[in-house]
Amino acid sequence: MPDTSGEGPWATVKKTRQRLTPGDRARDLLPWQRANELTSCFLYWLPVRTFPIPANQRDWLREFVRRWAAILKAQHSLRMELFLQYKIVHPDYTNTLLNNMMELVPVVGLGRKPGSGLPAYPTKQEVQSMSKSMFDSLKREEPLDPPDVKKYMPDYSYWFVDKSAERQLDLFFGLGGMTMAFLKPDPKTVPPPLAVSEAQRKKLPVFQKMDVDKARAQAASLADSFLAKSKDLFGAGLEAEPQAKGLLFILPILDTADFFSQPAETVENVFQLFDVYAKESPADHGVVLAFKADLEEEFIQILKSMAEEKLVYPEA
Repeated sequence: MPDTSGEGPWATVKKTRQRLTPGDRARDLLPWQRANELTSCFLYWLPVRTFPIPANQRDWLREFVRRWAAILKAQHSLRMELFLQYKIVHPDYTNTLLNNMMELVPVVGLGRKPGSGLPAYPTKQEVQSMSKSMFDSLKREEPLDPPDVKKYMPDYSYWFVDKSAERQLDLFFGLGGMTMAFLKPDPKTVPPPLAVSEAQRKKLPVFQKMDVDKARAQAASLADSFLAKSKDLFGAGLEAEPQAKGLLFILPILDTADFFSQPAETVENVFQLFDVYAKESPADHGVVLAFKADLEEEFIQILKSMAEEKLVYPEA
């Protein structure tokens, strides 16, 4: 927990800002805590013991996310889009991602802390040092310790084109790199009607070999307006970067401190892009949730229903 460790962005914020709303409202929000003095949006934080999130905390959070997504869809017509930061994916889970590529159809964009640049390419001296280290290990017949090349890579982020949120959450939620964004549906992502009768579907080989409707929906989702909009809102300063050219989207990466320290325009841009922003935040030792419109009553409604069902968040 950032406030008990005395470290991390939230601890810094706490010194000058009161986190919790007063009285009953603060208790209603538990186990979430609200940054009450932040006026640009509603900002909440929930602690986790570690990343990957322990199973008992993860199970509670998964149920919360399921109910939160359902109420946002039913009452506000918001859909959920899922992103996974590449650098966060532990090697133990790389095969999980690779083995599900065909099913989940992840496409690559850039995760960016607003205003930050891209990592520099390794210098000649760094390349030589890495080569020498590997050569020395081979010469001594020691286990080869590969260099950490991720630090030279941009913070790429996967966006899942296939809309199988439950499957994606089951596989990757809790690792520390997932962002859950909620926004209005885009008519551009609805494929045109397919003039093929049920009788024709049963006869045509292509319908027997693949899920044509699913494939068309996946292709249509690539026309989503938020992709280009994200680059307009968060791509400033990267126009001349070869590594940024051709990316489908730029995902803003914000931890709690960023909502206080970033310019007001940056926070406003987040909510021009998404209605609700939720992110696993290793920097905060927890999960961050933010929205612009007042959705707190719906938020509390979910927490009360879970408490009534004895679904208690295991903080210890």
